Amino acid sequence: MNEESIDTVIGDDIQFRGKLRFNNALKIKGAFKGTIETTGTLVIGETGQVEADIETGTLEVEGDLKGNINATQRISVRKTGKIVGDVKTPDLEVESGAKFSGNCIM
Repeated sequence: MNEESIDTVIGDDIQFRGKLRFNNALKIKGAFKGTIETTGTLVIGETGQVEADIETGTLEVEGDLKGNINATQRISVRKTGKIVGDVKTPDLEVESGAKFSGNCIM
């Protein structure tokens, strides 16, 4: 996803803990631990370190993600991405080189 179309970016120098809720598009380049709820798009950048249970519309993973994910539209794991946890989504894309450890329900 083009970063210009993303409404908010959590920079790579930020560490955040708690419950995150938003509606549009968010990119996490830093560290986050907690829960995330959105109907929009969540992007975890290459430098992103996320440990969270996630409810989202669309998820794009370029960095590290540990947690369970429920995406109503799509999950894309880029070649630099890593997911450890269970995913539930109607559409899953995993690029060559990406790492996924868990269960998938489609």
